[in-house]
Amino acid sequence: MESYIIILLTIFIFINPLRSQTLSQTIIFEERVYDFGTVFEKNGKVSHIFTFHNNGKTPAVIDEIYSDCGCIGKVLSKAPIMPAGKGEVTITFNPAYKSGFFSKEVFVYSNNRQNYNHVWVQGVIIPNEHPITDDYPYNFGNGLYLRLKVMAFGYLKAGETKQMELHYANDTNKEMTLNFVVEGNKGGLKFANPGQIGPKVRGVVTFTYTMPYYSSNDAVFCLYPYVNSKKLTETLQIEILNENKRNQKEQPKQNFSK
Repeated sequence: MESYIIILLTIFIFINPLRSQTLSQTIIFEERVYDFGTVFEKNGKVSHIFTFHNNGKTPAVIDEIYSDCGCIGKVLSKAPIMPAGKGEVTITFNPAYKSGFFSKEVFVYSNNRQNYNHVWVQGVIIPNEHPITDDYPYNFGNGLYLRLKVMAFGYLKAGETKQMELHYANDTNKEMTLNFVVEGNKGGLKFANPGQIGPKVRGVVTFTYTMPYYSSNDAVFCLYPYVNSKKLTETLQIEILNENKRNQKEQPKQNFSK
């Protein structure tokens, strides 16, 4: 509950000021969107300079550049831009640990934060191959690394089905056989074991769970990895919360006394 309140307050702090700010009619950017095209993660940060003109009758000052996407903005000249003059801001984007298409909005505040402009940077990131230990933080032993240690499906209604992906990696220079075994009743849990995995190979197992109609309890499974038929000591936990159980808790108690 506390984390939920913090998130709401954070959103309010950054979004609410826009209600009292207006889009600048005097600072005009030559371009609003810049496309970096193909960005290779291994090459690091990319930057672009946006040029703007002051079409007003008074000097203009850029106060701040803000983005919630991790972009970094910098005013190249902090001196006031005189009427009919022009200024520049540079926007730097870091593609580290990102992939695919991106489109990021950047706010440029001026006139003591009373006015704002927004520009965009976009492109397509080609990811770099990271060390397995970077992308798969959980070492289960015998060269097996997983991206998760607990798979939390969240709340499911009776009869509802949900899928989750478990990413795995073989960090050895030899082939391995990987199987996951649920000890006890698997209930509505279904998955297909990876089987034979090549050296340094990464893969995904899809787990599917259907909440039984007759159940009012949460479902918890302990998943044991077997590498080359050897049972590992580390376990993966799967947790599914029952929506019916939550609804029963939230229902108000009725008072039948007269």
